Amino acid sequence: MSSIDTADEQTAAMNGAQAVLETSDAGKGMTGVRIIDKCIQLATSRLALSVGAQAMVSGFHFALNLVLLRLVTPYDYGIFAFAFVLAMFASAVNNALISTPLTVYTPIVKDPAERSRQEGMFSTLNMMLFLALLVCGFVYSGWSEQNTTVTLSVALFVAIYSARHFSRSAGYARMRPLVTALGDATYVGTGIVVMLAIILWVDDLNISHVLLALVAANLAAMLVERHRLHGSGRKWLTLAGIGSYRDVWEQSRWALAGSLTTLFLAQAHSLIITATNGPHAYAPLAAGFVLFGPVRVALLTWQNMVKPELAVALSESRHLAVRQQIRTTSLLMAGAVLLMGLMLLILWPWIDAFLYADQYADEPMGLIVATWSVITLFAASYNAPAAALQAMRDFRVLAMASVYGAILSGVLVSVTLYFFNPESTLLGILAAEAFMAIYLTRILYTRLKAAS
Repeated sequence: MSSIDTADEQTAAMNGAQAVLETSDAGKGMTGVRIIDKCIQLATSRLALSVGAQAMVSGFHFALNLVLLRLVTPYDYGIFAFAFVLAMFASAVNNALISTPLTVYTPIVKDPAERSRQEGMFSTLNMMLFLALLVCGFVYSGWSEQNTTVTLSVALFVAIYSARHFSRSAGYARMRPLVTALGDATYVGTGIVVMLAIILWVDDLNISHVLLALVAANLAAMLVERHRLHGSGRKWLTLAGIGSYRDVWEQSRWALAGSLTTLFLAQAHSLIITATNGPHAYAPLAAGFVLFGPVRVALLTWQNMVKPELAVALSESRHLAVRQQIRTTSLLMAGAVLLMGLMLLILWPWIDAFLYADQYADEPMGLIVATWSVITLFAASYNAPAAALQAMRDFRVLAMASVYGAILSGVLVSVTLYFFNPESTLLGILAAEAFMAIYLTRILYTRLKAAS
């Protein structure tokens, strides 16, 4: 072989190696571009924007609670926290009877006229529930010895809170979560402006001022959501007959029992302690829960948003995909709560000094927060199975599971409160949440395995 041929071969080899390097670099560059594109798509996806908007709501509530912990007495804060508990019960009724059927039944209706009729029926039921809550609040205000202004503001807040839950669900039912996200952003913006005005201009901050500010923020959000879904016409006010709700009631009655008992098993301490010992005794437990409030709201938001998608997937018999999604989501949620608990442990000296040292120095806040951390871990682990069972319309199973959990919670809370102190009642909540996590996960995987 000549030296020229050898040189040509060396040159060719060098050129080939250079081409491989350039191709490799180009491949790396394309991979980097694809990663960036994926990140941009993820950040601007409807899921990310919806979760981000709800994170704004959670952050606003979190900041508001931090401010109130420092500005108002434990008694007033107990009233504020208990108003949210009542609002959650009202929303649970709305969710079971109206919002969940709206998000599960209407997305799969193909005929526009039939879908519009169903939406009008659920809108009518929402209005009836709103008026019923207001009437109950006015009746209680006249009978109670509490301050009339406070009781009426609580009643109005509870009724509006329930109605807003339906308004948010309407966006999810239409597969337009960005409408709900815009409503959430409106709620936060309006709430911040009104609360700042109250804090700056009102000398004596009253808890009724805070509740009415949240009422105004919810009304603004509802107007934005209704306008985005139905325009400026009166279609968003359309009501319809509720005669056909009889078929929905066969399933929703189980959802109602399940929702109320599920909420009771998580809030038995708030009802029992406030009824027997007063808002001031409930305030330390509510103050400890503040740190985990955003997590609970995020879990509920994910559940409301994913139920229509799970319902469609199950109707198409994609059971394995649903099973994988539930498993992945449960692990991610549990991991996030564990990470949060670790961060709280590291930062606890500063958190205790900032939040609790002034008003709650005599309370075992460290023990209360640690117990809430474990409770939230179990609650996060069964959130996804509960959403899947709702999408399967298996409301009876959910209802019976929560009935058992509520009995367990109510009995243990009552016993521990009778023999020990209020903070010991959280052990009853912990036992009930652990039971629900094990029971619902087992039931769901049995149903999916049988269906596939």
